[in-house]
Amino acid sequence: MNILLVCAGGMSTSLLVEKMKKEIEKRNLKDINVEANAIEKLESIIGDYDVILVGPQIRYKEPYIKSLCEEKGKPYIVIPPAVYGLVDGAKTLDLAINLKNS
Repeated sequence: MNILLVCAGGMSTSLLVEKMKKEIEKRNLKDINVEANAIEKLESIIGDYDVILVGPQIRYKEPYIKSLCEEKGKPYIVIPPAVYGLVDGAKTLDLAINLKNS
């Protein structure tokens, strides 16, 4: 499974991505990859990912994200601010896995 975290510039999610990678390694989930990128690149790269996680600071872009994800058949979720703020890699990974399996 390929997970994409999107935010305003791709930088604010990088710490969360690192925490998720540590959690993936801890759980020995070899088939999961996670990356972060800027919302501006979403349209050109969405096809490479199975699920899209959205940083809460760009929630205002959700109508655009929803439309694009529906068009491409990709599930997405806005990361809850409490999870994002705590940089909780385990809970964010669980969000992605549950989204993929729903």
